[in-house]
Amino acid sequence: MLGNILQPDECWILDSRLSTVALRMNRQSKNAQRIAEHLVDHPRVKRVLYPSLFKDAEQIRIRDSQTDYPGSLLSLELENGKRGAFEFLRNLSIAKNAVSLGGVETLACHPMTTTHSELSPEELATAGITEDLVRISVGTEHWRDLLDDFNRALSCV
Repeated sequence: MLGNILQPDECWILDSRLSTVALRMNRQSKNAQRIAEHLVDHPRVKRVLYPSLFKDAEQIRIRDSQTDYPGSLLSLELENGKRGAFEFLRNLSIAKNAVSLGGVETLACHPMTTTHSELSPEELATAGITEDLVRISVGTEHWRDLLDDFNRALSCV
């Protein structure tokens, strides 16, 4: 009645993928952490948002009490505002411009014009969604290949 029952084929897909979820998430988290650490000093990146980079003691305490890994999601605030964000997205070759999360491939999007486009300016400000923000869901590709892709795209910002 409520639509929360899985179909048999969905159950089979879920069952066939669960045995590798820890391996995939571990790899994706390590990739994201390495990339975040490298991009934090990039001249075209104003700020990297990623849990392993927290400086606030309370944020660190919460992160450490709730997680074993920082995760596969990171966000970048880029130079040149919205234009810079779109130039970055347009020039990615490995990472795909898409709004989905949690796949094994690396995806990037501009939240202000995609996932959060229905929010008011006040709601965007409260959520920290700015015109220069790019969200990245890091996949299982080799982290150096992804970093090269990001650096190449950042050179166009």
